[in-house]
Amino acid sequence: MNISIIDDETILTSRIWKKLKLEWYTVNEHYSFKSFMESPYVDSDLYIVDLALWDGNGFDIIKWLREDKKTFAPIIITSWFNDTEKKVYGLNIWADDYLPKPFAPDELMARIQALFRRKSQVCNNNILQYKNIVYNLSHNDIMVNDEHVPLTSKEKQIVKYFLYNQWVLVEKIKLIHSIWWCYDELNVSDNTINVTMSKIRKKLGKEFTLKTKVNQWYILET
Repeated sequence: MNISIIDDETILTSRIWKKLKLEWYTVNEHYSFKSFMESPYVDSDLYIVDLALWDGNGFDIIKWLREDKKTFAPIIITSWFNDTEKKVYGLNIWADDYLPKPFAPDELMARIQALFRRKSQVCNNNILQYKNIVYNLSHNDIMVNDEHVPLTSKEKQIVKYFLYNQWVLVEKIKLIHSIWWCYDELNVSDNTINVTMSKIRKKLGKEFTLKTKVNQWYILET
């Protein structure tokens, strides 16, 4: 497993690096916004991003990873900021966890392992499975009860997103950020979302138990 750390606190980063090495992780260390953005990009299995870098903003790194690199790898935010507004914003731009500083390396390790467990439970040999729905990531193909189901590219993105995030309450704005890559919810109408969801439900049938509170949130129940 390859983990990238972007944090300008060298002592803390060194402690985290040593802990990760003991668990046999490969670690890429970056001590500034510039060093990460200018380095030859290497896909990582998980990113640990500090918000207050001396030369940049960690939120911008997260947006770049999600929007430009289109990575679904887990992202953990670490920060001395512990206010609700920043936590909510970070999770809304699709970070997976927010860990306030100071923290013990053991707590960070537990969160990393929890994220990897969640990912491994839904993804095995490039296959996502949910009830009788099978999503072959290699072929970008979806089967229900062993029958091929034709979905549009956008519909497949949405199904994949919810299969990776079972039992996660997803607010409408987060879905817009994650699927339409848009940071102004007014640019994606409620009708667009509702029609798309309705088509997915119709194609996948009762197997896809996506619960909704119209125009507010969604949750895929197992």
